[in-house]
Amino acid sequence: MSIDPSISVLIAVASFVFAISSFIFQQSRLIELEKQQTYQRLELASNELFRFSASNAAVLVRYQAIEKSSDSDLSDVEKVIANNHIYQTLNLFEMAVRFRHKRLFDDDVFGSWVMWYYEIVGSWYFRETWKEIRSNYTSELRSIFDKPVEEFDPRAADEVRRKQFFTHVAQVLHCPRVRQWLHETADRDRGRAGRLP
Repeated sequence: MSIDPSISVLIAVASFVFAISSFIFQQSRLIELEKQQTYQRLELASNELFRFSASNAAVLVRYQAIEKSSDSDLSDVEKVIANNHIYQTLNLFEMAVRFRHKRLFDDDVFGSWVMWYYEIVGSWYFRETWKEIRSNYTSELRSIFDKPVEEFDPRAADEVRRKQFFTHVAQVLHCPRVRQWLHETADRDRGRAGRLP
């Protein structure tokens, strides 16, 4: 018994569609796995930075103030600690931006990192140091930090500076998610405030 040629074609097409569908499904699973692994690597690296910060808190607390005070002078050893904190932080930021562009870092997670970016701009020592080290970093990271460092006003309200920073980063990275981050987190916080524990 011979098979009708049209049935053979249908079987071949169905097999091809099945193979393509399976391939696409497997690729999407691999991409999702890669995203998870990327996120885990960055989280582990950030945990190491948190440990470094905690171990050196006595030094870093003076460097993290908004304005330099008379007791903000750092010894050479303390400058090494403060500089290492900045370098480690910026290297993580650089990786996060790169992974985000490759779509290996979810916008939601990236939005939470932008708050961390904002916090480092508040450091008088970072703003002083940035001018000297900015050429060591990608043009994208320079675009993120140049304007906020240059225009930082320590007398402005924190809420105003934060909103300006998030708006700036959203424009630089063409990311509406970052632009909405502060509004969404404020909405979530208001929702939680109305509930009983």
